Amino acid sequence: MSRRLVAAAVVALLGICSVGITTAEAQDRVQLNLSTAVSNAVVPPVVIAADQLPASFNSTYRRPGPSTLMNSLYISTAAMQALDVHSTLKALNAGGVEGNPLMSSVTGNKAAFIALKAGVAFSTVMAARHMSKRNKVAAALTLVAINSAYAMIVNHNYKVARAGGR
Repeated sequence: MSRRLVAAAVVALLGICSVGITTAEAQDRVQLNLSTAVSNAVVPPVVIAADQLPASFNSTYRRPGPSTLMNSLYISTAAMQALDVHSTLKALNAGGVEGNPLMSSVTGNKAAFIALKAGVAFSTVMAARHMSKRNKVAAALTLVAINSAYAMIVNHNYKVARAGGR
């Protein structure tokens, strides 16, 4: 990459310098006039600080990446999964029974259950993050729906734990 850059700079410099070359006779030396080459050279743009930009430019610039809303939904999704683990284990210790037949075999092993719920939280966040690149509204509404469903499950689990497993 740097060789190409040097070669391009040399070609550009030779092209600029050729403007100031005088015609040579058989015994004359070639004279280069660098003053015209320097005056015709392209000056690179000056880098300025962000606070020197016009106010309209600063207000329209959007930082790439997730918004504050999406970040808060990602955190609440992880929190809901953690609360689901805590409330499920509390309800099971109080004598409750797992209502989801797919999860009943996993809830017997605490480490496997926690690992599975961490995977569910991670995959949900990553899927929503991928979705938000195309449609942030749909991603936000999906996470709100998932978090609402888990909030109802957590509430039910805590009720079962308080009732002593009944």
